[in-house]
Amino acid sequence: MRRSGRMVTSLAIALGLFSVVGGLLYFFANAGNGAADQAILLQTVERGDFEAFVTERGDVSSSSNVEIRCRVRARGAPGSSILKICDEGELVQPGDFLVQFDDSLLQQELLAQRIVAANNKALLIQAQSTLDSAKRELREYTEGLFAQERDVLDAAKFVAEENLQRAVTYLEHSRRLVAKGYITANQLRADEFAVDKAKKELAIAQQKLKVYDQFTRDKMVGKYEAEIKKQEAKVEAAQHTLDLSEQKLLKIEEQISYCMITAPSAGQVVHANERDRGGNTKVIEEGTLIRENQIIIRLPDLENMQVDVKINESHVNRVAVGQPARIILNADHKEILRGTVTEVAPYPFPIRWHGAPLEYGAVVSINDPPPNIRPGLRAKVTIVFETQPDVLQVPLAAVIEQDERHYCLVREQDDWRLQPVKVGSNNNDQIIVIEGLTEGDQVSMTPFRHIERSDLPESPSGTAVVQQHRAEQPDKKIDKPDVSRTVANTGPAS
Repeated sequence: MRRSGRMVTSLAIALGLFSVVGGLLYFFANAGNGAADQAILLQTVERGDFEAFVTERGDVSSSSNVEIRCRVRARGAPGSSILKICDEGELVQPGDFLVQFDDSLLQQELLAQRIVAANNKALLIQAQSTLDSAKRELREYTEGLFAQERDVLDAAKFVAEENLQRAVTYLEHSRRLVAKGYITANQLRADEFAVDKAKKELAIAQQKLKVYDQFTRDKMVGKYEAEIKKQEAKVEAAQHTLDLSEQKLLKIEEQISYCMITAPSAGQVVHANERDRGGNTKVIEEGTLIRENQIIIRLPDLENMQVDVKINESHVNRVAVGQPARIILNADHKEILRGTVTEVAPYPFPIRWHGAPLEYGAVVSINDPPPNIRPGLRAKVTIVFETQPDVLQVPLAAVIEQDERHYCLVREQDDWRLQPVKVGSNNNDQIIVIEGLTEGDQVSMTPFRHIERSDLPESPSGTAVVQQHRAEQPDKKIDKPDVSRTVANTGPAS
C-alpha cells in the first residue's frame, strides 16, 4: 500500500513539472509567432507593372489539320471495321499507307452486281436486235411487199377486164347466131350471165385494188411503225436498266477503293479518338467500327499549332481577339510559350447536364511552337486582357468596401489610420490604387482584426484615426461572418 502511494505521488509531481515546462514553451513560442504574424499581415505599398488575366485549361491542336474521314458506307451494320491502321505518331509522306477497312462484303456485292450488269447488257442487245428487225420489216413492206401485192391485185383486175371483154364479144356473136337460128335462147342467156359475172369480177378486182391503195398500205405501215416504237421503248428501258446496274457497279468499286486510304499529304499520324457523353474514350484501332464520315486520322501541321480553350461565362466578356497569352504545357512546366487569341466563339457550348456552367470556346494560336509539341497535350493558358505599367498596387484583401467607397487600414507607428482610397482594376489578387496611398505605406491584410465595421465613416469626408487600443488588440475578431466584403471583381471603381 505504501509503495503504491509513493508511485502515485511521484507520477503527480512529474505531470506537474511537465505542465509547467510545456506552458513556458507555449508562451515563448506564441510570443515569437505573434511577431511573425504581425509582420506577415502587413503589406508594403509598392509600385510595379499591373497585369489582369484569365487562366483556363485547354487542349493543344493544329490550326491546319488534314482530316482523314471514313467514306465507306455501312452494309447493314453500325459501321465498317478497321482491318489495319498505321501507328499513331508515325511520320508519313504523300501516298503512304494509313488505313485499310474490311471489304469482304463489298467484294461479294461486286461479283453479284457484275452478273446483274451482264444480264442487263444481254437484254439490251436482244431488245436492240428486235428493234432492228422491226425496222427491216417496215422497209421490206414499203419498198417490196407493197408493190408486189399491188401488182398481184392489178393483174387480177387486168384478167377480169379481159374476161369481161371476151364475154361481151361472145355475147354479141351469140345474138347474131340466135337471129339466124343457129343457137337457142337458153344458150344466149348463158352468154349474158357470163357477161354479168365478168362485170362483177372486174368490179371486185377494182375494189380490192382501191382498198389496198387507200387503206391497206397505211394500216400495215402504221402496224410496223407501232412495233418499232414499242421495241424502241424496250431498248430504252433496257438501256436505263443497264445504266443503273453499271452505276451501282461503279459505286461498289468506288466503295472498295475507299477501303484503302493513303496519305494525301505529309504529316504526323494522330488517331481521332472520341469521347462519348459518359466520358469514355473510343480508341481508334484494328477492329474498331467506324461510321460513315467519321474522322479516323488527323495529319496536323506542327508548324501551326493552337490551344482550344473553354472560357467560363464569368470571364468571356474580358477575352477578345488579339490579346496576348502565356501557355504552359502539362508535359513541360518549365517552358512558357507565347500566344495570341485568334477566335472567341459568339455562342456557348451545349449544356450537357442541368446546372453545368456555360462555357465559350476560344482559340489561342502559339506564336513559335517548339519541336516537341504534339496535338492532344493539355495546357494552362493565361490570357492577359489588361496591363498598366508602373502603378501603385496593394493586395485585394487589404481594401475595404463600404457604401461604394473604399478604404485601407494604414499602419502609422503604433496606430492605425483608416485611409479612403480610389481604386482601379484588379486581377483577383492585386488591385490598383489611384489615389490615397503612397509608395512605402504599410497596410493591413486583415483590417477587421483591428477595427469594426461600425468604425467606418458614414460620409466620404475626412479620415478616421483608430486609437492605440485597437492596435493593442490584434486578435479581436468579427462576430458576424457577413460584415467583411471583398472588392467586386469588376472594372475600376469610381
